[in-house]
Amino acid sequence: MTDNSFTLVRDNLSVQIADRLEDTIVNSDAFPVNEKLPSEQQLAEQYRVSRPVVREALKVLQERGLVALKNGLGAFVTKPKNSTVFSAVSRIMQMNNISDDDLTQMRAMLEVNAARLAAANITDDILEALRSNIEEFSDKTLSPKERVTLDCSFHNLIAKASGNALLEIFNDVLISLLTDYMGKGVLVAGGIDDAITRHKKILHALEAHNTTDAVVAMNEHIAASKRNVEIFAANKTEVTINI
Repeated sequence: MTDNSFTLVRDNLSVQIADRLEDTIVNSDAFPVNEKLPSEQQLAEQYRVSRPVVREALKVLQERGLVALKNGLGAFVTKPKNSTVFSAVSRIMQMNNISDDDLTQMRAMLEVNAARLAAANITDDILEALRSNIEEFSDKTLSPKERVTLDCSFHNLIAKASGNALLEIFNDVLISLLTDYMGKGVLVAGGIDDAITRHKKILHALEAHNTTDAVVAMNEHIAASKRNVEIFAANKTEVTINI
């Protein structure tokens, strides 16, 4: 059973219980992924609080991506998904008025390094996936939603090829935040052909395992994408692409 030697204050009891349960889930083997947590009643008795407090604590853990609440079955430990990180970063950006420029600068830092690592570590399977992605992306009949989905997948595959699991997670979150931005870049005149050409250039560098060329190609692609978005914005057209 978990250690209960801590002091509760009356404010935010549910958050304190959630924090305590999170510590137990993350830092011990007591509740592995897919394991069912004790019932609300058992947790209430364990922490000497009411069941409504426990219920709210479990909802907090659900928001953090650590538990899944199943009607009639209870609370089960889950592995946090990238969408949990996305939600947290999105809120931080809104609350701190972080600009799109900051976001695109961070994109360049992550994606250029992803390309550098991918050039050294990429596997044949991911190279084949990138080739298939470009072939689909080249279809001029795609809807904006389909095109941006493929665009995001292309960049996430490169992050996966880097071999760095944390870079892969953060890149996925960043690309999710930039969905509308990336959509604008391919909607300007010539934007699609430009993106196809630059994706192929990145792929060729990765196929050759040429780190220098991969870095240059990704830098050029991100710079071109930024220019296309600026052209789109100059036309004062609004677009939202829901993935």
